[in-house]
Amino acid sequence: MNTISRPLFTFFSILVAMTDRKENSTNAINEKTLQQFCNASKTLALFSGRWKLSILFKLLEQDTNYSEFKILLPQVSDRTLAKQLKELQLDGLIQKDRSKTASVYSLTDKSHQLKPLLAALSEFNNEHP
Repeated sequence: MNTISRPLFTFFSILVAMTDRKENSTNAINEKTLQQFCNASKTLALFSGRWKLSILFKLLEQDTNYSEFKILLPQVSDRTLAKQLKELQLDGLIQKDRSKTASVYSLTDKSHQLKPLLAALSEFNNEHP
């Protein structure tokens, strides 16, 4: 049996992880069905990702650049932070404004509409620790 070298295996693992879910996969079909059944699940899917809520809560306070996020969330890898920021951009929740010194992330009008929901989530946690 032919074995794949460790570096090559790692490369292919990363490549597979970077590709999007297949449209006809069971997970994709289940997600679409759930979103058709429950509108709230589509909204909650916007926050799926370990760090997305932390990113949004920080942006509620002030516009933030990438290096400030790294200080705020030191345990997050560069790859994960970049991916989460990109997904939030693609979902229309944040925007990236490039200046000469740094790229600054801010909330969009769409995400400003989510403020009451985010506040309710935070309050729920305060009431039910």
